[in-house]
Amino acid sequence: MLRRLLSWLGSADDRPAEPADRAARIREIGRDPLAHGHDATQDVLAGLSDESPLVRTTAAEVLGSVEVYHELVAADPLVERLDDPERSVRLAAAEALTVTTDATVVDDVLPYALADDPGVRAAGAVGLYHALSRVTYEFAPAQVEALFDAFAATNAGDAGAEDDALAREYLLSAIARGVAARDLSALDADRTDILVTALDDTISVSGQAAALLGQVDDETARTALRDARESHADERVRDAAAEALTDGAE
Repeated sequence: MLRRLLSWLGSADDRPAEPADRAARIREIGRDPLAHGHDATQDVLAGLSDESPLVRTTAAEVLGSVEVYHELVAADPLVERLDDPERSVRLAAAEALTVTTDATVVDDVLPYALADDPGVRAAGAVGLYHALSRVTYEFAPAQVEALFDAFAATNAGDAGAEDDALAREYLLSAIARGVAARDLSALDADRTDILVTALDDTISVSGQAAALLGQVDDETARTALRDARESHADERVRDAAAEALTDGAE
């Protein structure tokens, strides 16, 4: 898809020489894309493959933030940037996946969220969450298990601590958006334990873990939520656990 789009473009020699100028041109197009026309849209898409990280990041940001592109641009070129060498590009592309209204894109993004590399996994998790924002998609049970296992893998070391923290937050958010209630209710013991452990993570992760545990029909989940409600050090987690129990776990 990306190669076909880029084949419509003119010579790279027509581009501004400096990356900052190319990025500025893309931002200018983004301010009024309809006024600049079809060729300018292709210039923005071409920016995703620019040799400069600044230009690639800017192109992804523009594609994700300009409403008209949500109807004009396929998500494929953005998905291809989820394993970009530069973190800023990966995350900008991931956030820009709000453009998609095609549920099949979720299947394309999922392997990135399950990647071994912490940076790619984080971008995939962010991308998965955003790709689910405008579509209806239900994870298969095997996909749910794989996402929980990817979450657990973020605790395996500290080499990618920042990306791992980001992945944990967005993996749980994506699971919450795409998991079927019946699959969460019947969550197995190993994945339930993953959520119990997550109650002692950052507040954004702990709160989501509590909400998900509230849907698990299992005494381990209920016991963990009662313990968190009574004795967790963070009042916000205590409140989240209490709400989860009220919503159905108790």
